Amino acid sequence: MATWKTVLKLQSKCDPSHHLKKLKSFFAEAQSLTRVHHRNLVSLIGYCKDRDSLALVYEYMSQGTLLDHLQGRKHTAIALSWGQRLQIAVDAAQGLEYLHKGCRPPLIHRDVKTANILLSETLEAKIADFGLSKTFQNEVSTHVSTAVVGTPGYLDPEYYNNYQLSEKTDVYSFGVVLLELITGQPPLLQVSGGSHIIQRVRRGLATGNVEDIVDARLQGEYDVNSVWKCVDVALKCTSQRSQQRPTMTDVVMQLKESMELQTPRHRIENPITSKGERYMEEDDAIESSPYVVEMTLVSSCPSAR
Repeated sequence: MATWKTVLKLQSKCDPSHHLKKLKSFFAEAQSLTRVHHRNLVSLIGYCKDRDSLALVYEYMSQGTLLDHLQGRKHTAIALSWGQRLQIAVDAAQGLEYLHKGCRPPLIHRDVKTANILLSETLEAKIADFGLSKTFQNEVSTHVSTAVVGTPGYLDPEYYNNYQLSEKTDVYSFGVVLLELITGQPPLLQVSGGSHIIQRVRRGLATGNVEDIVDARLQGEYDVNSVWKCVDVALKCTSQRSQQRPTMTDVVMQLKESMELQTPRHRIENPITSKGERYMEEDDAIESSPYVVEMTLVSSCPSAR
């Protein structure tokens, strides 16, 4: 019989004036999450209240976060190959696709980032930390108005500006994750005046040479066409306008195509070499976008950290 390993995520004290309301919200959200099951979502095993603290009990993922491995934060960090990175991307995309299309009503994660993508012993990726997740009131809704929460660097500029949350909010954040997998760089670089990864990638592609932006740790061990395909997907996901972004279903399909291109017999013409000028044009709009400015965001009290 399999043995569950779990990890506790404790919630700090709430403001007493809002405690009861937040407590009810926490348990309602936790109950809804116990009904969410997918191989690429970290399983919520249980939840409890201990005095003024709230706890969520999750499935234990032995290889830690994707962030750990990309940034080499732990001595156990693995130098991920391009094939492994692609598989992780597909796994995470499938988890988000399920939240958007498989849940009734649909669920928006709201805090997709490499720190919330956990890896199993076999490097299977699972989306974690639903503390900021939001459900639609009904299945026909396309967006919901809500206070802005999320992580600087991953935050959808459209959501930041108009408070309209939609599935495309997660798509944008996932696009940033893809760019991290490709480049090995964090979303924001403080040493470069807070420049965003989208800016850096678009500028790096101006010459049409994708190798200028690929993580040097890969040492050229990748199919160039596969990388181009993944870059194209990432930049579509991070389009300024949400209507121009693909659905997670489309993203899953295109990432699987990128995986197929790893096989030598699959060869296609570089899909976006000729688009360098377009990338530079869009870069002008990025300069003034909110995600290149450091922000302090306050999450709702029930969220687990």
